[in-house]
Amino acid sequence: MLQDTIFSEGEGDAWFERNRGVYDAGQDPALRLLSAQSIRLRKVLEIGSSRGDRLAALHASYGSAVTGVEPSASAVTEGREIFPAIEFFVGTAGSLPLKDESFDLIITNGVFCWIDRKSLLVSAAEIDRVLRSNGHLLIGDFAPFSPKKVRYHHRADLELYTYKQDYSALFLGTAGYTLVAQQMVDHRSMRAGDDIPENERFGVTLLKKVAGGTYTSQAPPV
Repeated sequence: MLQDTIFSEGEGDAWFERNRGVYDAGQDPALRLLSAQSIRLRKVLEIGSSRGDRLAALHASYGSAVTGVEPSASAVTEGREIFPAIEFFVGTAGSLPLKDESFDLIITNGVFCWIDRKSLLVSAAEIDRVLRSNGHLLIGDFAPFSPKKVRYHHRADLELYTYKQDYSALFLGTAGYTLVAQQMVDHRSMRAGDDIPENERFGVTLLKKVAGGTYTSQAPPV
């Protein structure tokens, strides 16, 4: 069974219950990074939105139309009650019930590390599909110096893992994205810096999807 399915069928609800009330917009490195950029945030999608606190903050600050995709039905139910401005869908990154090129900004924060390796590239392709040309992708995730695989201790009965690596490389490697900004923070304290221990490094990376790609022209061989 895919890890994505396990989260959709109950573990997403369990995660939501464990982390209820933890979000603090004032300490959110994703919001800090976005606030330092001059980009238009007309339509924003967050994948793994939980009940929508981050989206609600963006809607309040920018007047953005905001959409959340979240595997936890409990989180979506609560989000619909307290944040009526957010359009919610229960689902995962691997199959987005959304139109092509329909968002200016997509956020995935602490999401890629949970995605099953069998659906990782499908999920990246789905994100690319619904992001407009010249739109932006913000990825927040663990960023060790080399890829790490860590057993998920909340479900000892199943062989589940978190996969920690540089997920911006999935998109930069296509020659369809450019790096706009990046900051490393401590996963626990949210402190920014260059001296963060490897196992606590959390990268917040903003990419831009470039219309036509970043290719340079080369004359054909004679």
